[in-house]
Amino acid sequence: MTIPVQRAADPREAAVSNLREARMALDEGRPGDALEFAEKAVAAFSWLDDAEGVAHSVLAQSVALGKRGLLPGALDTIDRVQAIAAANRHVGLQAWCSFSQAVVELRLDSRERSLHSLARALGLAELTKDVELIGSILYEQATVLRTQYHEHCMVRSPASRCSPDGEPCTRKLRRAEALCAQVRDRWKHLDQPLRMARLNLLLTHVRLDLGEVDRALRSCRRADQLLTGQDRPVLRAELLMARARISGARGRCDEQVRQLTRAAELAMGVLAREVAVRAHGALSQAYERAGKLEPALRHARSQLEQYRLWELQEGRDLLRMREHDLSARLVDQLAERTVGLRRDTRSAPDPLRSSATAEQDNRRIARALRAGLTRRGIEVLRRVAAGESTAAIAAELSLSPKTVQNHLQRIYRTLDVRDRAGAAVWWVDLEDEARARAVVD
Repeated sequence: MTIPVQRAADPREAAVSNLREARMALDEGRPGDALEFAEKAVAAFSWLDDAEGVAHSVLAQSVALGKRGLLPGALDTIDRVQAIAAANRHVGLQAWCSFSQAVVELRLDSRERSLHSLARALGLAELTKDVELIGSILYEQATVLRTQYHEHCMVRSPASRCSPDGEPCTRKLRRAEALCAQVRDRWKHLDQPLRMARLNLLLTHVRLDLGEVDRALRSCRRADQLLTGQDRPVLRAELLMARARISGARGRCDEQVRQLTRAAELAMGVLAREVAVRAHGALSQAYERAGKLEPALRHARSQLEQYRLWELQEGRDLLRMREHDLSARLVDQLAERTVGLRRDTRSAPDPLRSSATAEQDNRRIARALRAGLTRRGIEVLRRVAAGESTAAIAAELSLSPKTVQNHLQRIYRTLDVRDRAGAAVWWVDLEDEARARAVVD
């Protein structure tokens, strides 16, 4: 009797999946998770000798770093990848570089610069017919227009609601709505329900800003349908907040409070502090409008508490990202080895190669990637298998011993082993995978 064993995912398929998840995490405001997925994608594409994949993963990593505050380093890395793409006349990668730069510039509150970068990215993306990227650029442009509406118009009296250039504010919202329609046309054939759900949520808020509650409700229902069966608590919380705005516009205060309360619970449950801050702020305002000052004050305090936790979380992530930032070294490798965005196989051998044959080493790396280890995790595991101490590994990789211990604990959990000896045996024992394949065959 044979026991069915599920085959490990194809390394290239896993790399593409991790890159997609990194981009989705960025879209959902989870830069910490985005960094983890980007690291796995970088590791996989590196060992697959796919320089273009490495470049795209480095861009995702740079945007994650920028969203957490490492702005100069993120922009510098993007500029260097842009130079490599330009030298190789890779228009598609240049477009992604301009788009990544625009996203980081938004974090800098440089909206005019960001719009300029988005326009440049759109021109390049149109040349390559990359509908996914074109849709992403148009989506960001719509988001910026809505942000400008709130900054320039909502703080003014109704009689003077015009932007600084004299353009009526509602025209910005109409332009944002038209951009959303263009995004829908680009994305509707991609079979990506999460992207379409985000688009419909943005359209819901734009239409609520325009006072078109019924049309907003239709967009909200469409987003709900697209999220059916999807395990995305952050998007679910965003959906509940959109529904709460609709309930508030219809005067259903109790329903609005219930939806916002559920949204806050979902956000706090997955440590999405930014969403939790907005949910508690909306709850405080809803109670204040209802004349219930005590719960309004309580949620204002909760909003402040979540904001402080958000800052602490950002600080911890920032320290971790500084420690894990491989972007500069990866860009140096790309610059040295890239010819037509393909790594030169005649480059000098990797100094990490052990005495085992290159084929065995590659098999071990591919197996570790399929198991879920990151590039840094593989670097630590290889040295553990070679018998190096924690202090030696820390000195060689420019890490602290505590950080190496943290890497080891993650390796033990991922590989389901108990200690260094078990991890070393796992790395060396290629026959384990062969036996699993034999059982399946």
